[in-house]
Amino acid sequence: MTKERSGATELNLRSFAKINLSLDITGVRDDGYHLVETVMQQVSLYDEINIRWEAEAGHELEIAVTNSKPYLPTDSRNLAYKAALLMADQAEILGKVRPEGTLKMHIQKRIPVAAGLGGGSGNAAAVMIGLNRIWRLGMDTRSLCSLGTALGADVPFCILVQNSRFTCALGTGIGEVLTPVKRGLEKHIVLAKPAFGVSTKEVFREIDNCPPQERPETNVLLGSLSRKDMKKVYRNMINVLESYTLKQYPEVQTLKDRLSAAGGACKVLMSGSGPTVIGIYNHYGAARRACLEMRSQGYEAYWAHTGKEI
Repeated sequence: MTKERSGATELNLRSFAKINLSLDITGVRDDGYHLVETVMQQVSLYDEINIRWEAEAGHELEIAVTNSKPYLPTDSRNLAYKAALLMADQAEILGKVRPEGTLKMHIQKRIPVAAGLGGGSGNAAAVMIGLNRIWRLGMDTRSLCSLGTALGADVPFCILVQNSRFTCALGTGIGEVLTPVKRGLEKHIVLAKPAFGVSTKEVFREIDNCPPQERPETNVLLGSLSRKDMKKVYRNMINVLESYTLKQYPEVQTLKDRLSAAGGACKVLMSGSGPTVIGIYNHYGAARRACLEMRSQGYEAYWAHTGKEI
């Protein structure tokens, strides 16, 4: 919702988490970045972002970020801050507006941090979408996705699902080349995380030394999603990064085993580089019970659903 009053424009947005239904590595670029093939899915867990723009001619752009987690950076290390700078530069390039004034952003965090759920990327995506509206830059989703690549490989996907009807996409390249999927996963889920984070850079740096025992057949997964052939969907929900993270961080393997033992899950796997483990459920009640069981064992856990509605 956008509000305009007393020379200020205010916008409230939701920034959704994402999970990887599958993740495969297909090669390595000359610059060392791994090429991936991953099916990504939006989930209903979200952060809330309030953006307030106070235009003031002749006033150098001032950006102020606050958030509900005091340990998170609020300066240029924050992806939402970087997104604002990127959009300000784009506004100058397009010549639509001179971003002179004060930009205030508050992020109410609900998505776990350093969890492989794209929380920071989603925040950056929401800021880009919001400033595109506030400054009336007229950028379409494709243009925003292309620009967002500069902030990280997950940002384009977060822009796509937050600024369109799609909830699922195939990501190739380093994850930034997107092919929207008409029908994504439509299930209840549990997201469970141990009390530590895992460095994505570390996982990709070491993954070549940990060959996976199995790989997803991505085309089969996508076709099975379209036909709602859930047996084949679950069979190909494979994350090759588990071959490193589960070995290096046995606590993640323990969490995966415990979520499976809680019962009711159709599939349990790690999302992204970890350490979050996701369980897929047919029924809300089963997801809720599993989530409460994980909490009772000391894990940070949430129940949610995939897509925008279920």
